[in-house]
Amino acid sequence: MESFNQEQNYFGLDLGNSSIKVAQLRELSGKPTLVTYGSIDMPENLLASDSPIDQDRVAEYVKQLASDANVSSKNVIASLPSTASFTSIIKLPKLSHDELGESISYQADKYIPIPINQAKLDWAVIGEYPDTGELSVLLVAAPNNIANKYLNIIQKAGFELLALEINALALARSLTIPTQTNSTTIIVDIGTLSSDIAIFTGQVPQIIRSIGVGSKALRRVVSQNLGLDETQADQFLKKFGLQQDKIEGQVYKTLKPVIDHVVEEIIKSIKYYMDKNPQSNIEKIILTGGTSALPDLPIYIANSTHLTVEIGNPWTNISYPANLQQNLASVSLNYATALGLALRNLA
Repeated sequence: MESFNQEQNYFGLDLGNSSIKVAQLRELSGKPTLVTYGSIDMPENLLASDSPIDQDRVAEYVKQLASDANVSSKNVIASLPSTASFTSIIKLPKLSHDELGESISYQADKYIPIPINQAKLDWAVIGEYPDTGELSVLLVAAPNNIANKYLNIIQKAGFELLALEINALALARSLTIPTQTNSTTIIVDIGTLSSDIAIFTGQVPQIIRSIGVGSKALRRVVSQNLGLDETQADQFLKKFGLQQDKIEGQVYKTLKPVIDHVVEEIIKSIKYYMDKNPQSNIEKIILTGGTSALPDLPIYIANSTHLTVEIGNPWTNISYPANLQQNLASVSLNYATALGLALRNLA
């Protein structure tokens, strides 16, 4: 890795609610190639704590994971959950880069719900409206306390933070094909505490939103309705999912109202997008996150939305040793964000 400059020599760090994942890539023969990957479990909600002691514990988990995975860089691009950030796509006149930055700093308070002096702002031009010549700009804001917490954790782990990036952007990079620039896709990431719904044209975001339903809510409703402890509920969830013909459809009937809420939010997002882009055509929905593997979940969402639904495979655009294929396939749903971060300067 010595031949790579600092911007290339880094790894992706996905800080989750109950686990941490890392992925490191390098460019070899013109294609992103796997250097290393790994994960470590940690106590649920530890990352959510603002306690300095708990942040030290998270830093120790990061340090341990990087050591176990033999990460060879001190530089990090880390994920920022959509629930911890605010995103908006705004329309601005065609201006120079400096003028855009100044304009955004004046107008940002219209688009984010916290005072500007309490937030870290970033933005990128993502398109141009051909009829007016105006620019489409992605605005991202994170509360200072959240950004500083992540910076503090990474520095305490002994690493250098190059960038924070919201999960949805990383997912688009790892789950879509870069050459299909006009293809419109929905990515649904079912996490532990929440699910992200993002609509992309190519890898350019059009809508990014988060809803408060994740695998924990699904596990809890199975536990409560079927009188199971959490471990048993998790087993029932993964084994039976939305299969109506298993154990008299008990798990299906329990999960259906919660899954229907997620489906309703997907349909709302589609309607909002299509109202603004009536000429567009949504090609498919890509599911990711561990819960995406629930039996019959993809077909249930496909029937409800009348769209093609597939499980995302973040390894598609990455080279790796053939003897790792089986191992990587078994964990593919868990590494989409970490790989997307690692692809940031390679894609």
